[in-house]
Amino acid sequence: MWRWNRAIYDPASGGHLRIELRALPAGPTVTDMLANAAFLIGLSRWLAEQDQRWTYTLSFERAKHGFYRAAQHGLAAELTWPFGQDGRLRTLPAAELVPEVLPAARDGLVDSGVAAEEADDLLGVIAARVAAEQTGAVWQRRMLATLEPRLGRERALTAMLERYLECAATDQPVHTWPTNP
Repeated sequence: MWRWNRAIYDPASGGHLRIELRALPAGPTVTDMLANAAFLIGLSRWLAEQDQRWTYTLSFERAKHGFYRAAQHGLAAELTWPFGQDGRLRTLPAAELVPEVLPAARDGLVDSGVAAEEADDLLGVIAARVAAEQTGAVWQRRMLATLEPRLGRERALTAMLERYLECAATDQPVHTWPTNP
């Protein structure tokens, strides 16, 4: 059990226990959440089918370090990943790593019974987000930087949140959201 997963107990209707994987609700839209889930599940399924030696190449400490770097630096985070049959470790920015592992995520999804077209559509959102260099956090920082000089910090935060909610309601992926008010 890692800290980014947490057990939730709901006593309603005789009790209900679930494990919340907090990476999935990062959205901000349903489309983004589905794309995140497809990427995570597809890559996990692909990894599960790899030779165990390959999975031991990357230590838990290194993976944990990468997790925190990704949370701090987003697509600019330097992440280490095992590549090739020998699992040779390479460190590169997340924005370069993601396109390299997307085919593996696709294989994991398709091998699990997801239609190839659906896998391509969902993983295409991830690819476009990386290409546009715009995640939800990046959009928020860009919008705030645009609004703050005109409105001041307090009003800019309010205006940014209003625009965020408006854009999220369209269910268009976050990489397509405009950053000019």
